[in-house]
Amino acid sequence: MVAQQFDAARELENAVHVLAARWTLALPTAIAALLIAAIVFFLIGAVIISGVAAALIGHGAAAVAAIEAGATSVAIAIGTIALISTLAHSMVMAAAHDAWAGRDPDYSAAFRLTLNRFPALLVVAFIIALLYAIPVALSFVLIGIPLLFVLGYFLMYARAAIVIGGEDAVTAIGTSFRLASTQTGPSLIAFAGIVAAFIIGRIVDATTIHIPGLGLLTAFFVGGATAAYIALVEVRFYEILRNAPVPGATAPGAPTSTQLR
Repeated sequence: MVAQQFDAARELENAVHVLAARWTLALPTAIAALLIAAIVFFLIGAVIISGVAAALIGHGAAAVAAIEAGATSVAIAIGTIALISTLAHSMVMAAAHDAWAGRDPDYSAAFRLTLNRFPALLVVAFIIALLYAIPVALSFVLIGIPLLFVLGYFLMYARAAIVIGGEDAVTAIGTSFRLASTQTGPSLIAFAGIVAAFIIGRIVDATTIHIPGLGLLTAFFVGGATAAYIALVEVRFYEILRNAPVPGATAPGAPTSTQLR
């Protein structure tokens, strides 16, 4: 079976080599990470600081008013962050196909493809946000934390199914669940690589984000490379596994158990 004919762990390593050889693949996500860091630092941070400052000087009502006044700005900022992240990550996914084939990324084609897929990407982002709402709420009682990982595992191919496979949002989610549940071995390895890259990137960001200048540089280089690596892994495993026979299924033309009797 196809799922058994490739070394999943080696593919994670190959993704590092592809990213190193085609480092410009990280530019869209690097620029997006820089913009997101700036939004968080200057806009959301300013709202929080103003509220805390008002509370520290004893004006509770002023603190509440400051936070309420900034609520709209924060909501707009979060929406902007979601749009920027979706656009950049999808562009890298679209260009990743060329990168895996040994070609330089064609960003003009990747941008056109992303715009074509963008409505479906927004719908799937909204559905995923709704699905994550319950685990996030349950995170306060710890049980939600493992549920976040489980949900992330089953949804990791959804965006690739839209960008690469051209599927609609609902079908893409179904495809992701199917691949994650029927191709468990390689999918678990892919998810482990994605989680490891994400955690490493967040640790580096967390240690530098409070340092003026350095935090933004870290967001640009580390954030961009981390997101690009994750996109490479998602695309590679999706492309390999989507046509792989389901483990345990009867191969086309093979005799069934009834025919063997």
